[in-house]
Amino acid sequence: MTLKTLALMLVIAGMLIAAGCSAPAALPAATGTPAGEKVLPMSGNVTLGSGNKTVNVFLHSIELDAKAENETGRTVTIYVAAENTGTEPVMFVWFSKLTDANGNSYGGINVSHKGSGARTAWITPGDTEAARDYIDQLTNQDLGVLSKGAVLDVYFFEKSGPDGTIGAEPDYHVAWTIEPGAILG
Repeated sequence: MTLKTLALMLVIAGMLIAAGCSAPAALPAATGTPAGEKVLPMSGNVTLGSGNKTVNVFLHSIELDAKAENETGRTVTIYVAAENTGTEPVMFVWFSKLTDANGNSYGGINVSHKGSGARTAWITPGDTEAARDYIDQLTNQDLGVLSKGAVLDVYFFEKSGPDGTIGAEPDYHVAWTIEPGAILG
């Protein structure tokens, strides 16, 4: 193991510890939230909800969009998928936040997707939908640090009623570790 590899592993371990220690206290202890705000691997999934309303969520993909000539920053596109494993239709809005190894955060509630977050249609039982969220205006310097690994926090708001209203606080919070190289700057 090289010194560079060891240093990178220590930085990522420190980031994971910091992410677990810095979770906002206002998040509800909702059924399905990983115990102790556990950070899942990129391939991890978790079931949210209870009773007739349950969904299995997982990170479908994360990618860096191509830069257009007239853009000042780059965009990271994040697809999270939700499979309805319950017996009732569900609808969600979710917001993504990336935190780099230096503790800098990008996106978040009412910020990602230009403030509107990713939105699903009604997901019927047995169906899966992957909704697109994005974090934009990232500089090459931001992307350079994010390319070394990050934590993706996703805050889920369940829509209710015929008009699809959401509450003021997220219903669920899930965090995934983004492996080094997954976001290439």
